[in-house]
Amino acid sequence: MIEALKEAFPMALGLALSPFPVIAVIIILMTPRAKSNASGFVLGWYSGIYAIGCLIYLIPGLESKQGDPTTLSGVVRILAGLILLIFAIRLGLQRPINDQVTTPRIFEKMDTLDFWKSFALGPLFSVVNVKNMAFSAAGATKLNMSLSDHTEFFISLAFFALTASLILIFPVVVYILMGNRIEHRFLTWKKWLIKNNKVLLMLILTFISVILIRAGIAILIH
Repeated sequence: MIEALKEAFPMALGLALSPFPVIAVIIILMTPRAKSNASGFVLGWYSGIYAIGCLIYLIPGLESKQGDPTTLSGVVRILAGLILLIFAIRLGLQRPINDQVTTPRIFEKMDTLDFWKSFALGPLFSVVNVKNMAFSAAGATKLNMSLSDHTEFFISLAFFALTASLILIFPVVVYILMGNRIEHRFLTWKKWLIKNNKVLLMLILTFISVILIRAGIAILIH
């Protein structure tokens, strides 16, 4: 199980380092219902990743009877890597020339959310977002190929989703410990993340896409 989680770690890292969910949590923590809404959002994010993993588990043909990766699993990795690489190239072409920080529209009404709306917003970032869905699918595929026991897969998937959620959990814990005293720091983090989100995403996507494509090619030529 540990080895499977190590192999799936790059995908969990790609999810964890995604700037938009972190921005969302930080903004939610500056609203009146900060603790409950932020907790709901993180749970929704986690549930979305876990749900994608469960769907991947139901797809037949990702491993042979001996547990070895099949041609299909190699193709899945290459396709996932190419999708992420395309997104990285698009982000590189869309980088703004000026330094003006504009808050994306999706973040503008987060002060009106309650717990359940925040929970429903979580999967929007982890499932509806194609990039994050590709990370989740690639990580779950790796776990599925590495583990033959059903129970081990679902336990490993839970740890995978938790790893992908740690950076979202961090500001929530900081807020619980420090309260409103940390709000000025959150504002600084939010502005920096919004300003640099395209560069961060481009670097993350390029790194993970190379890992996936190389792994897929290795399976196909094995």
